[in-house]
Amino acid sequence: MIWSKYSYLFQEGDRFYLYNSLSNSFAELDRDSYTLLCKQSEKKNDINISDEGLKEILMKMKVIVDNDHDAFLRFKYRTLLRRFANTHLSLTINPTLDCNFACPYCFEGKHPQVYMSDQVEEDVVSFVKRHEMVKSLNVVWFGGEPLLAFNRMKSLTQKFLNMDLVYEAGMITNGYLLTDRVIDHLTDMKIKSIQVTVEGLKDVHDGRRCLKNGYPTFDKIIENIKHTHIVCPDIKLNVRVNIDRTNELDFLELYKLFQEEEFKGIYLTPAFVDDIEKVNKCVLNTEEQNNYINRLLRENGIVFNRFYPSPGQECFVRNPNSVVIGPEGELYKCWNDVGKADRVYGYLDGRITNEPLLFQYLAASDPFDDEQCKECLLLPVCGGGCPYNRIKRDSEDNKINVCPLIKGNLKNYLLNHCAIKQ
Repeated sequence: MIWSKYSYLFQEGDRFYLYNSLSNSFAELDRDSYTLLCKQSEKKNDINISDEGLKEILMKMKVIVDNDHDAFLRFKYRTLLRRFANTHLSLTINPTLDCNFACPYCFEGKHPQVYMSDQVEEDVVSFVKRHEMVKSLNVVWFGGEPLLAFNRMKSLTQKFLNMDLVYEAGMITNGYLLTDRVIDHLTDMKIKSIQVTVEGLKDVHDGRRCLKNGYPTFDKIIENIKHTHIVCPDIKLNVRVNIDRTNELDFLELYKLFQEEEFKGIYLTPAFVDDIEKVNKCVLNTEEQNNYINRLLRENGIVFNRFYPSPGQECFVRNPNSVVIGPEGELYKCWNDVGKADRVYGYLDGRITNEPLLFQYLAASDPFDDEQCKECLLLPVCGGGCPYNRIKRDSEDNKINVCPLIKGNLKNYLLNHCAIKQ
């Protein structure tokens, strides 16, 4: 047997650990076992474990395998099965590109304030029905601000519910319009998760995410989040905090706020501002982002439940049954493309107008064609990173980092998991 390239041994103080990404298993070792495995891992292709109990555990964890290439092919096969499964349809629906906010950085603000028509709604329903093999449907409501078109959301949802499909939905909203009128319908609309973004504490947030008339939004958003959680406690509420050089100290204060009883069960997550165009000097680079995360973990004792690696995390855009629908019936593969005419690949009626772009997403962004990815310890839990970034990197020959933060910070992400378990 050989030592799997997907195995990772490390020490923290007087404690010893072993992780394998292929099985996504993580174990603490005693000193003797750690010393033994360090020596064995150096041999690579000549593993000799006399302790049958330990050997059985290592085999179950896939730390030792008969053949690394066979293990890779098995993982690749299972990934491709999921990628091209035709029994599930995933739609991101933009009922409008209009927004009630005037965020200076937001792509939607540059687009016409168009709303989905009755005809496009019927076209969406017909589009779903044409996928005859589909047994389940997942919808993410996106925009613009989707709640500006709440009646459209309701009417489309009712038509989805009338189909013989397993149905559930999520929503990405700025949170300002989470009123009683909306909240009272969320459960019936099968909305299971909501993501709301804040830009830090009140002063920073209100300077960046104000209404079109300049009015502040922070206080109302926070109250709406709390009220939604009270009325709909089963909905997963994720508050995303955008972080850059100008507000990196705000997250800690927000974290303290969300530890109060009234926020229990609401998940707060740091999200670093992306700068694919390389024009924003306030953006933290990858090393700075990892240092920031490590300070939160080590200096402030903050732990994040979702930092543990997750298997099968490949982005949905590589799946033919994952589609982003614009308000005029135009189709995209990624929500980063919404509102950009040159990124439309087709329409609800079945027309394909940009086949090269479509196949860039479906095939050219494949990590299984990337030698660096194929040799990477984290491929089974990374999925090759962001296809949008990968396509942009390859087509423009730039240096966009397509790898997730965990690649340069695996040890601390795993120690974060240990802190949670303790």
